[in-house]
Amino acid sequence: MTDIIVQDGTRADLQTLYRSFDGGAYEARAVSLAPFDATTGAALVMDTVHHEVHEGEMFHAEHTNASVSNGASVDVLLVTGAKEAHSTWEVFAGGLVAVTLYEAAVATAGTALTVYNMNRRSIKAPVATLSHTPTGITTGSVTLVNGRILPGGNSPQTRVGGGIRSGAEWILLPSTKYLMRVTNGSGAAIAINVVLEWYEEAV
Repeated sequence: MTDIIVQDGTRADLQTLYRSFDGGAYEARAVSLAPFDATTGAALVMDTVHHEVHEGEMFHAEHTNASVSNGASVDVLLVTGAKEAHSTWEVFAGGLVAVTLYEAAVATAGTALTVYNMNRRSIKAPVATLSHTPTGITTGSVTLVNGRILPGGNSPQTRVGGGIRSGAEWILLPSTKYLMRVTNGSGAAIAINVVLEWYEEAV
């Protein structure tokens, strides 16, 4: 049995794998492979998140408060719809902050955040909604991220900013409220920026 890879006859950027049986007596088409680089022959692939951008199903929203007092918090409320939200988040701050993510919080939506489809040709809109400065907050008993610290401070030795991100995605429950709270512990007023990106899948 021998595998033979040839350029697909229908598209110049595709390859097709044929499997030869019985010493070449007959061949069977096994699978069409990914687009490939014409110079090296290497397959061209993309990760799932990149694919979701192409499909018009990846969304971006962010909120910045340019002056958050020491001890005060920035709250962002994500309310998922009937679909799971596959989400990542980032926080940037001018000093030490603690980042907490609560699941099934009780809150009333605040000021709506503008949500952008990351494929600017797409007209798809998310079912989830986001707002900042929600009211009537009860954080609830489920704390997914518990006060993760972004170091920094306001002394000459520690007066630095920085950023933190979630890394792997969180698959958030449908029809659920998620509260991200970023609390300033730097000792001075600082800027805080919260970024959420996600795509949605039917359950």
